[in-house]
Amino acid sequence: MQYINHWPDKTKLTLPETVAEDLCRQLLEPFEDESSAKEFWKEAPSTIIILDPLDSIKSLKGGDVWKQIEFALTYPEYTTPLELNYHLLLAIANDSGSGIYLVIPPELSDIIP
Repeated sequence: MQYINHWPDKTKLTLPETVAEDLCRQLLEPFEDESSAKEFWKEAPSTIIILDPLDSIKSLKGGDVWKQIEFALTYPEYTTPLELNYHLLLAIANDSGSGIYLVIPPELSDIIP
């Protein structure tokens, strides 16, 4: 699992390159450009949780990160497929617009509501 609480550098994402590029496109979609996206993230920090194909849901349960994963799975505002059968869920966490982005690999797709 990878946990990111800042604007991501796509070269440091633990994802296949095509999935990382697709994720970054999705993150930029609501903004005019990357600088306005970064500015929003400074004002309303969001979290990206990237589940690894080898992650065990059982081992993740019980911790603070699990609470965020469970929130994203329970209250997704937005769900979209990514490249290579990955999925992206977005749950809005508060009124300022901060979100929890959950990236799910195809091996764990059975947890998607």
